[in-house]
Amino acid sequence: MKKTVFLTLLLLNTGAATAADTASWALWSGTAGTFLQDGNTITVTYTGQFNSVDHIAAVFDDVPTSFTNSAVTNTPGANGTIHMTGGTSAPNNFNFSQTVVDPLVAIWSVGQGGVPVTFNFDSPFTILSQGAGHWGGGTLVQNGNSVTGREGNGLLQFHGSYTDISFTTPNFENYYGITAGSLITAVPEPETYAMLLAGLGLMGFMARRRRID
Repeated sequence: MKKTVFLTLLLLNTGAATAADTASWALWSGTAGTFLQDGNTITVTYTGQFNSVDHIAAVFDDVPTSFTNSAVTNTPGANGTIHMTGGTSAPNNFNFSQTVVDPLVAIWSVGQGGVPVTFNFDSPFTILSQGAGHWGGGTLVQNGNSVTGREGNGLLQFHGSYTDISFTTPNFENYYGITAGSLITAVPEPETYAMLLAGLGLMGFMARRRRID
């Protein structure tokens, strides 16, 4: 029984350790990019409203705290971002070549002081960090699956397993952008822990039964 408890604690602590991890951000070449999760190279393909790919590290690195927190320790840097202007109700989409656990999205220069811009996503997310960026600002407001910025910058995380993330950008503004990635090591979902603990509990029961027999 002691071995079972020790193994349980060891595995739970291992999962917790992965929460403080570096991110692998998409390295873009046109509308396709690659990043890593759990040693797998994942290809991400972007479709939708598109102006260019910008490889400007200052967008993220001038104020890195806008795009990092205790779980995500590095910005996208100069890996590139999708530069868009919005102003259309047509859908935009990130497609992943294989399932990504808890994908990350960084958005930058979203709106201006008097010109709000909204991303409407098809799935729930959490804002992990936000703040001023290369052009100042820093306001992001979440409303359900939407986030609105007035020169806002921030780091979003989607929860669960995804092969696609879709969104619309109905507001025109001449310069804002988005990129995607993930933690290098996926953190097990709560249901995975539950299955693990159930299995360990069964092992403990069988061990006790053998001693009794």
